[in-house]
Amino acid sequence: MKKKSFKYTIIGVTSFFLILFGFYYLIIRCEQGEFFKYDKGVTIVINNTSKQEITDLNFFFSFYSTYDVQQDLGNIDKLEPGETTSIYSRHINGTGNDRSLYLQYPINKDEGQVDSLAYVAAYKPSKVVVILEITGTDNNGKLLFRVKGYDDVSGQFDYDLTSARE
Repeated sequence: MKKKSFKYTIIGVTSFFLILFGFYYLIIRCEQGEFFKYDKGVTIVINNTSKQEITDLNFFFSFYSTYDVQQDLGNIDKLEPGETTSIYSRHINGTGNDRSLYLQYPINKDEGQVDSLAYVAAYKPSKVVVILEITGTDNNGKLLFRVKGYDDVSGQFDYDLTSARE
């Protein structure tokens, strides 16, 4: 009799934890949506849908509004029209609130532009995904783009800078 009740207790406890784990997995999957398939760390997918070649893109993390590079994520020397590429970093270095993932690029021979692609309020984020679609440039040479993404604190985000910029 004791063996039978012990067996049923073990089966019940195991079933409870499996169901609990299943609900946890389902909640995480729903929260991340299409970004669930990306690994922890930083993933940046860049898609050039413009009709022009895009050059000298630099991606980095910095604390909000300082532009001092905290973590260099990588460069793209040239991106042809219709081309897609990605950058992946397994780790997010450093800790601290109010960091942003920035894109730096030249707008003419003497000037550069820095745009924030993702603001990450987490002290130590573990997953940031940015999907950047470059659609063209404005009259001043600034990139026009759409961004959608995910970070493990704020969740999903989406914004559009494809109309004329200031």
